[in-house]
Amino acid sequence: MSVVQGDAVTMADLLALNYTILIPYNASIPTGGDSLADNLNLYYTSGDLAWIMTSSALVLLMIPGVGFFYSGLARRKSALSLIWLSLMSAAVVSFQWFFWGFSLAFSHNAGKFLGNLDNIGFRDVLARPSVGSSKIPDLLFAIYQCMFAAIT
Repeated sequence: MSVVQGDAVTMADLLALNYTILIPYNASIPTGGDSLADNLNLYYTSGDLAWIMTSSALVLLMIPGVGFFYSGLARRKSALSLIWLSLMSAAVVSFQWFFWGFSLAFSHNAGKFLGNLDNIGFRDVLARPSVGSSKIPDLLFAIYQCMFAAIT
C-alpha cells in the first residue's frame, strides 16, 4: 500500500498499515517501526502543521517585545539589561522545557496534575501524536508550548 501526497487517507488505509495511531513505532511490521522507512507524517495534515509552526514563530517574535516592554518600565540605564534578561530567561526556560518540563506537563500516561518523566529529554516524542490533538505531532506541540513557557 502506498499513499501518494494529496490523496485522502481512509480508515482502511490506516488499518492496512498494521499499527495504530497511538503507537507509531511497532516492531511487528516488516520495517520494525523504523522512522527512516515509515511515513511518520501520514496522519498529519500540512495545514495544521503550518499553522502551529507559524504561531510558534509569532510567539518567538514576541519575546524581545516583552524585553522592550520591561525596559520601557525601568530607568534608562537598565533598559539593555532587561532586554538581555528576557532573552536569557527564554533560553533557560527553553532548555528546561525540552529537558523535563514537557514530560512533566504533557505525559501520555500520568496523572491529571503532574506528569512523569517518561519523555525526559524528548524520548519517544518524534512521531507520537500530541495529547491535545491527534492531528499534530508531539514534537511540534512541544515547541508551541515551549514558546509560551519562554514568554511568561
